Amino acid sequence: MIRLHLQLYLIILFLSTSTRALAETFSGYAETKGFAYAERASHRDPVVLGWGTLFNKWEQKVGETQLTASLRGEWISSDEQGPQLFDPADRHIRRPPLSVQDLWLRLPLSPGLDLQLGRFQLGWGKTDGYSPADAFLPRDLTDPFSDEKLPLWAVRLNGERGALRFEAVVSPLTTPWRLPRLGNRNAPLTAAGIPTGATFHEFDTAPPWAGFAALRLLATHGEWDLGAWGRLGVRPAPLLAFRFDRATATPSGLAVPIERRYAREEGIGIELSRIIGPWVLRGEAAALFSGDPDLGNAIIGALSVERGFGDSTLLITLAGNALATPVDASLLFDRAILPALITAWNRTEEWGEWKLVWSAGLRHGDGIIKGETGYNLTDLWKVAVGCEVPYGAAEGPFGSLREARRLHLALRRSW
Repeated sequence: MIRLHLQLYLIILFLSTSTRALAETFSGYAETKGFAYAERASHRDPVVLGWGTLFNKWEQKVGETQLTASLRGEWISSDEQGPQLFDPADRHIRRPPLSVQDLWLRLPLSPGLDLQLGRFQLGWGKTDGYSPADAFLPRDLTDPFSDEKLPLWAVRLNGERGALRFEAVVSPLTTPWRLPRLGNRNAPLTAAGIPTGATFHEFDTAPPWAGFAALRLLATHGEWDLGAWGRLGVRPAPLLAFRFDRATATPSGLAVPIERRYAREEGIGIELSRIIGPWVLRGEAAALFSGDPDLGNAIIGALSVERGFGDSTLLITLAGNALATPVDASLLFDRAILPALITAWNRTEEWGEWKLVWSAGLRHGDGIIKGETGYNLTDLWKVAVGCEVPYGAAEGPFGSLREARRLHLALRRSW
């Protein structure tokens, strides 16, 4: 009892003396979101889905040293959420209810040289919508219409010497892509050779421990920003191994086990950007090499233009792969959409904001239209309504999701 009273006293003392400091260093939000679907691919697909999120972030800076930590809690009313409560490394195939999004420390080693270590987000891409420089970064496709990058456990060194800037990253632990449950409307498998009506049993195959290492050099020459990068290690997007030799017949069709394997891949790339009048021009090119027969090599390029119109922004990105994929491109995820044209228009209004995105697959003529409008009820409360409408041929990566067309409504409270 004495120990309990002492703990309560210390908590009250801490709150009374540090309320201002806590208010300055804590932020976050609580959000509830509902989805209504137009169709069902099978009886396992719900007509209505709920998604709740609670996110808290703490930032503390002492001198030039910064510590950041954040924790996200989620509830999803479907089987896309796994049974494991806490997965800090994000290495399992299903999304955990609790996950660490940030846990990193940034230390200044000398003037112009910083060290960051822990769990953090990484993004090297110049071209929005699709970037070959970001193709080696893990993603969570639990929601196939949300481009969510997974944080990395890594060490990053940033520095500059004169006009040259550099960034070195070592991620010792592979963080694999997280895919939706295979075979449902969020991840239909329509590749050649897969029997119609087949069901799939996914194994939670352990990804390799070793991650990747990468180096990036940046410089400014006149009106051009130039860059080059190289990286080697494990590709985080899995290759699916269909075990037809272990398939079994069931009343609903053939049940096929699926294992996952991970290939090594090396890559080099260049990037450039320049402001030309009211336009921002960005370009990237990358050569990717792998000895894996199913992954093969790729030469990927992306070009984008961006222009601001007052409080609105128009962004157009064209991306493609000059080499054919050894297997059906739909099994390679990030390369499945290539070649693609992505157009995004965002605008901020006095009452909130809206955005409209059109992604078109140029190989099969399919695509997806996404739109959302957000209204600021107060400074802290916001409501948003939107839709995702895939269309076109089922052979295309966007058209294959046509049974996942939906409306969504979200309410968020920030602090």
